[in-house]
Amino acid sequence: MCDYAIAPMDRLAIQMDTKWGIDMLPELVSVETAQKYGSAMAKMNKAIEENNPEECKVRAEIVVRGLKAMDAEAERLGAQRASTDIWEMELDGEMFGIMKDGRSWQKIKEQRPDMELLTLREVALAYRHFRDHNAGEFEKAVKESFPAAEVIDIRARPKVFDDDIPF
Repeated sequence: MCDYAIAPMDRLAIQMDTKWGIDMLPELVSVETAQKYGSAMAKMNKAIEENNPEECKVRAEIVVRGLKAMDAEAERLGAQRASTDIWEMELDGEMFGIMKDGRSWQKIKEQRPDMELLTLREVALAYRHFRDHNAGEFEKAVKESFPAAEVIDIRARPKVFDDDIPF
């Protein structure tokens, strides 16, 4: 029953995440407003933990008012909405999108369901892993000799056996 009592709040929270970015709205308002919202959320979460549907309903209504107040304040302050900018790359028939703002992934996924989305952090982590292993050493050596070189493919070498003994 608690789940149904907070369902309208959940729906509005998803709308605010889509508009401003996931969990971004409290960062766009005054400290006082964000603090009041945090208090309301804590009280609602306590009601959920206590499995108290009536208290959940009361607290969810307060959180809804808080979300609406934060939305209005963010609008009044001229806050920037979540960016849906992406850098697109097609690679061997697969579409990849590097998101400028990963907190807007829901809206981007809605617009581009065909695309695998990555954050800038994920790209940096993958590159760091690549750089710190053998393939990265090869790339570094190539770029030192040919500064304008670009990696266009990475493949594992096929296992080729010289004889019938498979080791």
